[in-house]
Amino acid sequence: MQSHTEQLDNNQIRLLVEVPEEELAPEVEKAFLKVSRQVRLPGFRPGKAPRRVLEAKLGQGFARAEAINDNAGRWAEQAIIDNEVEAISRPSVTVTDGEDEGPLKLDVVVEVRPAYAIEGYGDLRIEFPSPNVSDEEITDQIERLREAFGSYEDTTEPIGENSVATIDFEVAEEGSDPSAVTDYVLRIGAAEPVEGLAEALSGKSVGDTFEFEVPPSEEGGTPLKVTGTVKAHQSLVKPELDDEFAKDVSEFETLAELREDVRTSLENFRRSLLRNSWRQVLANSLSKAVGITDLPGSLVQREFENLSHDFGHRIENTGLSFAKYLEIANTTANELSSRLASEAVIESRLDLALRALAKAEGLEADEQEIDEQVAQIAQTSGLDLDDAKERLRISGQLFALRAEIAKRKALDWVFENAQLVDDKGNVLSRADITGEAPKAEEPEVEAEPEASTGAGEVDGEEAAE
Repeated sequence: MQSHTEQLDNNQIRLLVEVPEEELAPEVEKAFLKVSRQVRLPGFRPGKAPRRVLEAKLGQGFARAEAINDNAGRWAEQAIIDNEVEAISRPSVTVTDGEDEGPLKLDVVVEVRPAYAIEGYGDLRIEFPSPNVSDEEITDQIERLREAFGSYEDTTEPIGENSVATIDFEVAEEGSDPSAVTDYVLRIGAAEPVEGLAEALSGKSVGDTFEFEVPPSEEGGTPLKVTGTVKAHQSLVKPELDDEFAKDVSEFETLAELREDVRTSLENFRRSLLRNSWRQVLANSLSKAVGITDLPGSLVQREFENLSHDFGHRIENTGLSFAKYLEIANTTANELSSRLASEAVIESRLDLALRALAKAEGLEADEQEIDEQVAQIAQTSGLDLDDAKERLRISGQLFALRAEIAKRKALDWVFENAQLVDDKGNVLSRADITGEAPKAEEPEVEAEPEASTGAGEVDGEEAAE
């Protein structure tokens, strides 16, 4: 089989494939045997009818047509692999010649990734959510605890934050009877039955009246007039902030221990969020640097299928059924599908951006790196290195493996060369962002000085010469 490629518009490639008669003939024979077993003719057992009888009934070209139909997709896929085309869509295959006789010619069209050129990335700065917690945030969290363990008490003080007011009020529209509400309890900061009510109550005390107007909506209508009276007011009394408070609300003996626990919990939560979102942040930042706007639907669909396949394998390895997993995770199949679809968009952006960066930096996989990856695959599948490598080559996965290694190098380049900071401007390490343990550096070993021979000193390079 021979084939060559042509570049088309809209990120498409055409492969012109020619299958010689000698390669097509065995497939025609297989097709004849298959059809002969399926067709039942009077006087003949299945598979025993002579070819001329079948051709008389089905037409002389039935076996050739069946062979082409059965194998056109396989030949197209083989041409894609032979030409190292990384298709992101299923091939569209058209027979252009050879349906009746002679070499079979196929027109194969596939979509490929758009190629981007990244420029001006030397001063790349990527801002991630901060994994660190400030003293103010800890104090705010402690204050929330105080509010949760506080109590409401009657007061004559003006209404403010953390107040609960009991009110009677009326809402009147011009030309209509007013609607009255009695003994309505409103906690300041909660949802309001009428927009502007909390603002009108601010600073009022028991016995005071209030009045305000609600403007008409954008759709039209008339303004509403709201009037009312404050009947009761309770304010939140928070417990004293001391060691006794820490003992009452936690297992700790001192306030300092409670604050440290709050810091640890918040930092763990922040770091967890960062480790779950850093790929999205990176994808967005690199997409802007590369200029990626629209994503090919075929690429997103391909990523979605890969993520779904991998996710299914992970569930299978746990021994859980899919239904049981959904139950434990408290989610639905639609919610899970939506999450994977969002991840597919992120991974598609990152894929295109890292490929552009790898091309700009000349980052490629060398044979040693290929062999290391293949060795891991071989060990898992129980194959030797050469056999595993040949299988990957035949299936077209070896070319994809090279691309993945190049993308991994591009990712390493980002972590080593870009400015990685949090939203407060603090420098972050790769370990801060991804949670990966830093690579252990080999300790430098100083050579012990040799005793002088008195004939002068010779350095290593001169000695080698």
